[in-house]
Amino acid sequence: MRRCRFVILCRNAYCTPLPVRMGKLFGNRFCLLSLFVGLTVSAITCLSDVHAQAAAEEGVTSPNQPSGTYPDPRNVQPQVSEEVAAPAAPDETQPPDTITIPRFEDAPAGTRAPIMAAEPVPDDVEAVEIPKELVGEEEPAAEPSAEDMAKEATLEEEVKEEESLQKKIEEIGETAPTRGGSSSTSTTNKKGELNSHLLTRKEARTFNFTVPAPRGQLLDRNGYPLAQSKVAYYAAISFPFLGSEISDEEILRYAYERVAHVNNILGADWNPSFKKLVKHYHDRRWFPFIFSSVLSDEEVDELERQKMQGLSLQPVYLRHYPQGKALSHIIGFVGKRPPQAQGEIVNEEPLWGQGLGVDGLEKAFETDLRGTPGRVNVLFEADGTKVKEEVLAHPKPGYNVVTSIDLEMQRICERLLEEKVKRGAMVVMDARNGDIVAMASFPQFDPNDFIPSISPEKYKELTDDPANPLYPRAFRAEYPPASTFKVPVALGFLESGYISASDVYPCPSSWTIGNLTMRNWNTKGEGYMNVIGAITRSCNTWFYEVAISAGADSMSYMAMRLGLGQKTGIPLNESEGFIPNNRWWLEKNGYMMSDGEEAVMSIGQGKVEVTPLQVARMMAAIGNGRQVLKPRLVLQVQDLNHKIVRPFPVEVANSLNVDSYSLKTVQRGMYDVVNAGNGTGKRAYHKITVSGKTGTGQWKVAKKQNIAWFAGYFPSKYPVYSFAVIYEGDPGESVSGGKNGAPVVGEFLEEYLTEENYNKVRDMANQIKEERGEEEEEYSFREPVRSIFRSAPEETVIEEITDMQQDPRAQPRPSNGGGLFKRFFNKKNR
Repeated sequence: MRRCRFVILCRNAYCTPLPVRMGKLFGNRFCLLSLFVGLTVSAITCLSDVHAQAAAEEGVTSPNQPSGTYPDPRNVQPQVSEEVAAPAAPDETQPPDTITIPRFEDAPAGTRAPIMAAEPVPDDVEAVEIPKELVGEEEPAAEPSAEDMAKEATLEEEVKEEESLQKKIEEIGETAPTRGGSSSTSTTNKKGELNSHLLTRKEARTFNFTVPAPRGQLLDRNGYPLAQSKVAYYAAISFPFLGSEISDEEILRYAYERVAHVNNILGADWNPSFKKLVKHYHDRRWFPFIFSSVLSDEEVDELERQKMQGLSLQPVYLRHYPQGKALSHIIGFVGKRPPQAQGEIVNEEPLWGQGLGVDGLEKAFETDLRGTPGRVNVLFEADGTKVKEEVLAHPKPGYNVVTSIDLEMQRICERLLEEKVKRGAMVVMDARNGDIVAMASFPQFDPNDFIPSISPEKYKELTDDPANPLYPRAFRAEYPPASTFKVPVALGFLESGYISASDVYPCPSSWTIGNLTMRNWNTKGEGYMNVIGAITRSCNTWFYEVAISAGADSMSYMAMRLGLGQKTGIPLNESEGFIPNNRWWLEKNGYMMSDGEEAVMSIGQGKVEVTPLQVARMMAAIGNGRQVLKPRLVLQVQDLNHKIVRPFPVEVANSLNVDSYSLKTVQRGMYDVVNAGNGTGKRAYHKITVSGKTGTGQWKVAKKQNIAWFAGYFPSKYPVYSFAVIYEGDPGESVSGGKNGAPVVGEFLEEYLTEENYNKVRDMANQIKEERGEEEEEYSFREPVRSIFRSAPEETVIEEITDMQQDPRAQPRPSNGGGLFKRFFNKKNR
């Protein structure tokens, strides 16, 4: 057989993931085009007249086998064709002027279509002009040649002649007598030949097929591929026309010889259903019958070396995630492909099924990624020989979705979570525009396990894992914010006017509310301090006392203004969290929040729940001091030529509009948390200034199971990035934000801030300074606002929940004395 001449294709089976800039992704265009050209060719080739040639060369006849007994494909000895021409190398040198689908007899059994790898273009190389027909545009149908017109005319004459002969045969009848009084042998033979020939003509079929388009890519902000389409192969049986009266045994013999051939070579155990094979032959023999699972590259190569007539490699597009587990909770995955169609072929049937995005960005951008299928018309003879084919429309690849993720930063976050956290999440956001540059949850899963479908055993392993690797903690898990909540609480106290920056309150080791004693994390008192000192040392008892004076609404109002307790608007299935206020409490419980409940709320416990993404957004707002930004996970959607189809501009959720003096007071407290020497987050100290807030909270998932937070921004003066880290401790494990959260950020900065990245962050900070028109200066505060607290020893445990610290529970509702009205009218400014 003549070799199939694939065009503009290379030998690689994957779109090679290369780190290329978005504007210079030279290979993307050729890669996707060669994908759909190669697959269109290969898929239709499998429906070719190799069937007829196979039948002619092998001389398939009915085997001597008892009716009702079928051969086991694991025992049948394969009949291998001895002389099969090896496929020639594809022509990779010149792009064609038009797309040409080769003749079916050109494709040797067992061949596959290679695709072109994406390669970056050097700066000094001009862009290559690609023919329009290669980018999905339809071109006018070419005028038929004189030779084609002559063939068509001849075919029409033959059909008319055969119809005329058939009428004559029907007039003569089956038993037309001769002069000798018996049936004429010559007439009977002639009738049989004509009937056979006419049957073949009547069995001819023409079909319109849809050709699935290659799915668009998911890219990071620098052009690194996160999700791509690749070509995968299945082993398939290509049936020749064995005759309309062929027995089931003959069909099965032909099929199982090829199944056994594959099983023997690969050591597999595939055993397709008898009924499906027979039904497929009678209803869909123009389509190859797929009987294997996805083949590895090594298995495909082995089958190519040991070819067999009637055995083909069926190509399909499958999703591939080149970064493995990285970003698995953001990307999601594509679900299982529809099963192989059964029954009679219908018009506009796809050559193969495609899966849909099930979760993550794959689901959110399904319409953009899916592309537009092409259409091809194919006319077959009954024996599978192609008479005519015509491309009606080329497949149009799906759009590319460019995310805001920085893959380098993402990988650092994921590695640190694996090494230092085990279960938790880390989010890094651009404080200037809301871009999510890293959003990691750990543990993770590999989305490639779901392609083409996940095994029941693997799925059970994932769902039974107590660490829950399928759970996207960064944006779907709801945690008590613990002491990170003291940042909006302190700002709410200052903005509502209940305290000033110079007011001082005691920080004892415990504090009694009614009959309930609530303790600080430090078992020793720390004297009097202002709000800066309270933030720096994360003094619980200081916040208990102020919260009762200021009330719940001053805390909840500021928390919600900073974006806590509400969805951020990313295109993923995120959780909302919850921030209680007096109105909700009254409607639910019939009374307003008690002193104990307000005290618990002030340290980020009780009913307060947030996601790590919400905390990172809050810190970005505190850092930039101007706006609460809508987090941006996708920058733009591009077409194949890198033209922007749909941009996603920066969006502001709301303006912060707080007093600059109040804001700088809170910012100073966060600065001292890391840089004052006795701050609870000093382990995040770095040469680039960091401001942050630690948090250690009790979690209701298991008894004595605590969580640790560290959240903030850097650089302190002109923040470029905000961050949030959460650590899920084991039951009974001693954890704290200073011990388990702050070191993660310190190591992140140490690894990410190479000389190049350090200079880049410094330049971005200088740009912020220029935009604000400010001169270089250190933090400057009026004299009364300096931090006032007694220094704690360096070896003091940092904000750790001890056994002596009671669980913060709400004070019981008053049983008498008109508690509801007393709360309304006697509480200051309720």
